[in-house]
Amino acid sequence: MSENALEQLAIELVARALHAGATAADVVVREADVFSTVLRLGKIESLKEAASKALGLRVFFGTRSATSFSSDFSAASLARLVERTLVMARATSEDPASGLPAAELLGRHAGDLELFSPEVAELSTDDRIRFARRAEEAALATDPRIRNSEGAWFEASWGTKAYANSLGFAGSYRAS
Repeated sequence: MSENALEQLAIELVARALHAGATAADVVVREADVFSTVLRLGKIESLKEAASKALGLRVFFGTRSATSFSSDFSAASLARLVERTLVMARATSEDPASGLPAAELLGRHAGDLELFSPEVAELSTDDRIRFARRAEEAALATDPRIRNSEGAWFEASWGTKAYANSLGFAGSYRAS
């Protein structure tokens, strides 16, 4: 999903929770891709690539609250998530310290946070492995007495995170 789509999803879920009776709510949504490889003595010991998405919903009934998480963004799953989180919040004990921060404490940054580099996602698997291999080779080449290594690795991640709450705050950013 695009950055705007994730932000809109967060805003929509906050609205659903309020419509269903919550006094306040917030949502965080994240989609990410992760890559990692570990090489030891030039051989690949592990290679992982994963795509993930997750959503966390927190609802409040006064000072009662509950939080639920899901990786299923289907309409039916999100409807159940809102419903079940509301039921849990009604059943919890009151906590006078529970709640969203004061609206004036919420930060805001206009523009690009400059946390995302498209080059990270564009590297091929072979290039990523090559970086780890070059690192280990450079370490082994520093002294002929070094004949063993604990290995070298390459890790990268890139994704988007969005947040919205019932105080009217909504924001998102990409990072790598």
